[in-house]
Amino acid sequence: MDIEERIIGIKDVAKAANVALATVDRVIHNRKGVSDKTKSKVLKVIDKMGYKPNIMASNLSKSKKIVLGVLLPNISEGTGYWEFPLKGIIKAQKELAQYHIKIKTYTFKQNNNKEIRKKILELINSDIQGLILTSKFADEIEILLEDCKEKKRPYVFIDSKAQKTGALCNIQQALFESGELAAQLFNYCFNSGEILILHLKDTMDTEDVIIQKENGMNSYLKEEDNNVVTKSLVITDYNENDIESVLFQTLEKNPMIKGIFIPNSKVAYIAKYFKKRVGDKIYIIGYDFFNEDIEYLEKGIIDFLICQRPEEQGYQAVFKLFEHLVLKKEVDEEIIMPLDIITKKNYKFY
Repeated sequence: MDIEERIIGIKDVAKAANVALATVDRVIHNRKGVSDKTKSKVLKVIDKMGYKPNIMASNLSKSKKIVLGVLLPNISEGTGYWEFPLKGIIKAQKELAQYHIKIKTYTFKQNNNKEIRKKILELINSDIQGLILTSKFADEIEILLEDCKEKKRPYVFIDSKAQKTGALCNIQQALFESGELAAQLFNYCFNSGEILILHLKDTMDTEDVIIQKENGMNSYLKEEDNNVVTKSLVITDYNENDIESVLFQTLEKNPMIKGIFIPNSKVAYIAKYFKKRVGDKIYIIGYDFFNEDIEYLEKGIIDFLICQRPEEQGYQAVFKLFEHLVLKKEVDEEIIMPLDIITKKNYKFY
């Protein structure tokens, strides 16, 4: 039976040698910046795997510049979540330096439709060959996606909430499953009482995103058939005084609340109140990991954070476009990010 031989690429060598792509590239082209020990290890892997440089890709790297557009919210807003996908994008760009990958970023203020439309128009009139964006403002980007299709510009969604027709790749969050995971973590903490699902409204998370997480939580609790139930609360205006007032009144009226679930990255807003609160322990679970969360993890105010590797999402998005545009490879249409659990005992290693 004939077996098609799989072509070994530089990425395979880097993975097998447990080094960065840039390191393998330096070894292949005999450039400085690699220790003798690492160089020897990489050469052994190359020999063992039978790697041969991709002449086509090498020629492309000398003659063609790839321009990728990135359309994301401002990284300075709120908790700064979007800083992390951008870090991953920049990291991938550096590792692919030999291919002259250029990144053009187009950032906008959340919930500012006028600014979003302005950035979309700039993208349509730009020279980009591929696009990275989030799907969380889909109503405003349909015209951009249609333009991409007409011009045969591939696009990749990161932080995606659902399958998008026409995308080269969707890098998705496991929304329902993350709600199940949060419920399981609460289940380790208590087996009776109430969980308050607290949604801070001023974010790009749509109702669909929150509902999927909430449904996942309720599904797990139903399966366990214990004495834990959920109730939801939406806070639309969340300055510090308003949050304190709403939480104080809610907890006074609902003494059975033993856990609070914040289904987005705004958990520090809530944890700040519990730093001053006196009373029985209330377990808190939120999403993503930022510097402002460290104090609350250390003090046991935030118990668990569920993270879905935003930096890795940006990194993967660049590589999928690179593989498609430069290497002419087929890429996975869907990537589901793992669910990482962060606690005060492991956050230093994340």
